[in-house]
Amino acid sequence: MSGISKKANFICSRNTIDGVYPPLILALQARRAGADTMIFFTFDGIDVIRKNGAKKIKYYPNGMLGAIPGVPGVSARMITKLAEDRAGVPNIETLLEMCQLEGVKFHACLMTLQIMDIKNEELIEGVVVSDAASYIKTAMESNVNLFI
Repeated sequence: MSGISKKANFICSRNTIDGVYPPLILALQARRAGADTMIFFTFDGIDVIRKNGAKKIKYYPNGMLGAIPGVPGVSARMITKLAEDRAGVPNIETLLEMCQLEGVKFHACLMTLQIMDIKNEELIEGVVVSDAASYIKTAMESNVNLFI
């Protein structure tokens, strides 16, 4: 497929382990496969790209267990440790850094920033703010678009 430009886009709309790991891992793999790659963070997914936001990601087990105070934080640490030990997958902070170092572009949804009154200064370095129209323009030119 030489000469053909490949593009891949992922939407991250949640700030939970199961909402953050997939777009980061898939975006990193798409980039490594040679695709121009972007993750569009919107709604609760914005928390991932806020300064120190990756440290606050939780995992809510199904059923009543997820509603018990403290369990989501402990569960997140447990899942992160299992991912590292059993699958060799780094923690979210490391994945964010790997993605950026390898050229995955991070975009923050303008509307979400406005609704939640989040300032650009609250975001990690390298994040581009863009609106839904620019995401759609990019998506229409892309080979892969996943809302995770």
